[in-house]
Amino acid sequence: MEFMINNSLFTKGIILGFILPFLSFLIYSQVVLDGDIISFYLELKKMDVHTHVMSLCTFINIVPFLLLVRYKRDQSAKGILMGTIILALFVMINKFLF
Repeated sequence: MEFMINNSLFTKGIILGFILPFLSFLIYSQVVLDGDIISFYLELKKMDVHTHVMSLCTFINIVPFLLLVRYKRDQSAKGILMGTIILALFVMINKFLF
């Protein structure tokens, strides 16, 4: 039973690790371009800075990660770290292949 609880916390951490960067990108697009997220991404891609912005949006995961480590929620912190690593790999692949 404990494994299922830890696995659930890990999964919630991964989900949080994916949602926070997306929300930060969404908020950034609202502030800069008044809401049209697709045209904003295409404009960033045209300027060839889309991977820079995606990397900066992934950086927001450090706040919940450090809070979870401080309060001994290691499984959730591992999930956030795993989500961040997956997003970093996505950004690297996007940078070098596209």
